[in-house]
Amino acid sequence: MRYIQHTFALILVLCSLLPSEAKAMDMQKDLRIQEVFQRYGKKKNVTMVELSNEMLETYGMTHYKSISIKDDPGALRFIRECLEADQQGARKIKEVTDDGGVISAYYQLPGREEDLNRFILFKVSKKGVITLVYLEGELDSDDLISILFTQKDL
Repeated sequence: MRYIQHTFALILVLCSLLPSEAKAMDMQKDLRIQEVFQRYGKKKNVTMVELSNEMLETYGMTHYKSISIKDDPGALRFIRECLEADQQGARKIKEVTDDGGVISAYYQLPGREEDLNRFILFKVSKKGVITLVYLEGELDSDDLISILFTQKDL
């Protein structure tokens, strides 16, 4: 009997988590970069971060997801392809290229809701570490720059 109660409680907890996972996936469903997080998120030499609701509210965000991949030329090619597709219709705030490839980018995407801004940030470090960030929220471009330059842990 105790085993059945424990199993039932576990199922309830897992079911309560499903809507938030589905919502997080829904936020990026129209973007190719979603494939980057799915394909590389659990691989070796990869760090993926998704902020909790409490942290998001502190910064005026509704979603934050980042991935860092250490020295993977195949992943870099794939991410650049995804960025190429996702930047259609986006406002390029900053884009830096080297040897014909994007090494740093900051795009503001069209929002799906009036007060919701969406951003993609991308950078390849001199050591070959690829970082891709997707975030959305009420914050605007100036707010985002302020956060990035004052908070080193994001």
